Amino acid sequence: MDVEFHDPERSLKNFIREGIFSQITASLLTATIISSYLAVAGASPFLIGVLVAIPYTTTITQIVSAKFVEKRSRKKIAVFASFVAKNSVLAIAVASLIDGPYEILAFAVFYLIFNICEDLLTVTWSSWTRGLFFGAQLGERLSKRLAYGKIAAIPILISQIWLFEELDKNAFPILFFCAFLAGIISVHFLRNIEDVKIKRISEPSLIVPLKNPNFLKWTLLNSAFCFSLSASRSFFAVYVLQVLEYPIWFIFIFAFVAHISSIYSLRLAGTISDRFGNKPLFAISMASFALSTIFFILSDFIISLILLLIAYILHGFYTSAPSIAFMNAVADMTHRKHSAPFYAIGNWMQDFFSALGSIFGGILLAKLAFLGGNSYLVLFLFSFASSLLLFPLLRLYDEFGQPTSIALINLPKLFLEDLERLYRGLKQFFISKLKGEEEEL
Repeated sequence: MDVEFHDPERSLKNFIREGIFSQITASLLTATIISSYLAVAGASPFLIGVLVAIPYTTTITQIVSAKFVEKRSRKKIAVFASFVAKNSVLAIAVASLIDGPYEILAFAVFYLIFNICEDLLTVTWSSWTRGLFFGAQLGERLSKRLAYGKIAAIPILISQIWLFEELDKNAFPILFFCAFLAGIISVHFLRNIEDVKIKRISEPSLIVPLKNPNFLKWTLLNSAFCFSLSASRSFFAVYVLQVLEYPIWFIFIFAFVAHISSIYSLRLAGTISDRFGNKPLFAISMASFALSTIFFILSDFIISLILLLIAYILHGFYTSAPSIAFMNAVADMTHRKHSAPFYAIGNWMQDFFSALGSIFGGILLAKLAFLGGNSYLVLFLFSFASSLLLFPLLRLYDEFGQPTSIALINLPKLFLEDLERLYRGLKQFFISKLKGEEEEL
């Protein structure tokens, strides 16, 4: 692979900065927030399932674009797609001010445009990033980028809890407008990342990934998990709102807990991926989801607040780690190959199954409406059982890495390493502060 670049350090800084503001936008447009907005706007469970599935159904864009993105300037394509996507969020903010039958329709149109452009950006950005940081610890860089963005989003997430307590559903336009502002800033930093040129002899082909048995196994496993995950995740917030009857601002407290959890989870995910492999990381993600669904089910019977807090702490891990595992695994598989077709097909399959899962969840809830709130418990139990069935199938994926048991054994060690690093940092900070005060005296 012949990679031509001039200032990788500057590109890395802008890569991190762009990621910070992109992640703020993503943090304000999660499935929890979207499904809560639709529930408050009066959408039925089936319609919520369909609209929440939009981000998954539009990934056909990645399949179409994979053929040409590596033949043209990936930077120009990414910047254009990101600019249109972020302006669509502005349109969503304006549409949310409409109070009537067209509110949900307007949201659906602009949300569709947003996700089409985001998918074009994703496949272009994935290939571009792989070229820029080829040979580096990609898992660590991706985790750091996402983690910094989630940290930056904390003040906004805290503010939105107060906003929803004060304004209830009238706070949604403000939330969407904040997402737009963060997105436009991310476009600025995206423009300042170097357009890496990669020379390859072969032409990109969508057939090549389909001839790679290991890639197909990995993608099918991820896709099956996405189905199980999306079937329930799309309705966690609706369940808390309508069945457990928590106020809407409580939903954002839970979302904030999941957000904080995901920041540290990204730290662990990058380390697990680089040290032990992507299979252990994926297995731990599935286990955390299975536990989370059990806590959601039990929350209908006992100490719901504590169980929901635990469930949303786990939520932070299984929503962040799988993407790190998938991207890093594909980067390893595509050494000296075109990566865009692999990312496009993998992302499309996962999102397609996620869409099926979300729609399946909506249909199941509609069919079991006679059960009332218990219909949600049946759905969550289905997701729990289907995710457990995937664990034995993980051995079919061939990866040069440590067994999952080794990664699990080392998790406490990784946590202790972080505590030690935190202790040393605080110790150095206070020593420096004391020295400064002594010098002043």
